[in-house]
Amino acid sequence: MKCSHKREDCGIVIRFCGELGHHEAAQCVEYLEKTMILYANEPIFLDLSGLTFMDSSGIAVVLGAQRNIMGAGQSFCVVGTPPSAMRIFRAGGIQNRVQFLPKLPKKTETEEDMICAAKSTK
Repeated sequence: MKCSHKREDCGIVIRFCGELGHHEAAQCVEYLEKTMILYANEPIFLDLSGLTFMDSSGIAVVLGAQRNIMGAGQSFCVVGTPPSAMRIFRAGGIQNRVQFLPKLPKKTETEEDMICAAKSTK
């Protein structure tokens, strides 16, 4: 599992590449927590487009990230979720609890645009 982050126009984008299973989950949680603290006033986007595998451990990682990030007053969104991973989120009913977008929002998009886009992807 490779974890990285970059400042984009929309906020801080954290990218996961590779496999997100039971063995990688702790590494991902630690990376998310450190990045959240480092960029405490920025919106956080979790980009999953580089995942080649995800099991139910990915659900726990995403829900924990959302709880911690939104609990700290930051916004959180998951982008670029591969179809195989999205099936796991849907099976767990997570698509109704987490904001998923197909791609990163452009700088000119408002929060309302992001919410409308998220609703249209469900």
